[in-house]
Amino acid sequence: MIELEEFEEGNPVNKEREKFNRRNEAILYHEDPVGAVFIGDSITAYWDIDSYFRHTEGKRLINRGVSDDYSMYCRRRFEADALQLNPELIILSVGVNNTKEASDSEKAADIIQQVVSDIRAMVEESKNRGINIVITSVTSINRPHTDLQGIRQDAIIEINRRLIELATEENIHFLNYYDVMTIDDKLNPELTIDGLHPHVKGYDKMAEVLTKQIKSIKLQ
Repeated sequence: MIELEEFEEGNPVNKEREKFNRRNEAILYHEDPVGAVFIGDSITAYWDIDSYFRHTEGKRLINRGVSDDYSMYCRRRFEADALQLNPELIILSVGVNNTKEASDSEKAADIIQQVVSDIRAMVEESKNRGINIVITSVTSINRPHTDLQGIRQDAIIEINRRLIELATEENIHFLNYYDVMTIDDKLNPELTIDGLHPHVKGYDKMAEVLTKQIKSIKLQ
């Protein structure tokens, strides 16, 4: 079993490390069949997967989302929290937090490259292990009170354009949450409380997109 230690002090993903180690241990010890692992940031972490979905063969659906996760941190924990569980499918959704650092266009360009590079690496790792993987769009934001709304939104649009290209190159599914949740280049305010995280109506939209493309996962 791969049991990660906490990352450097202050890393936001540390808060879930011990819990995930113990839960991964239990899955491996009991040889639980895993239908899918959802891995990513708070948008994944806050999603009550069991309330929404069931696997068609009764296999487990595992949530390994961590609030404040960035693509490079997700990449570092990808082996421990996704691959070693040997799921049929991994649903990877990460990148919106990276864009918080986009203070100008030059920095945004670096962030776009980082996110796409990290996601590409995780896709390749999955395929090398014979595990199917799905990537999702980065969802839009609606925080006009911040000075970086425009820069962040432009970065998200470009990340998604490149992820669509990546999915086409790798012949994998791309779950486009962005289009069904966005109005005028902003997250639809009827789908969120804080302009970043979906509430139940936002997750309803995401669930519809997912189950239309992933036939092994059904709505409850």
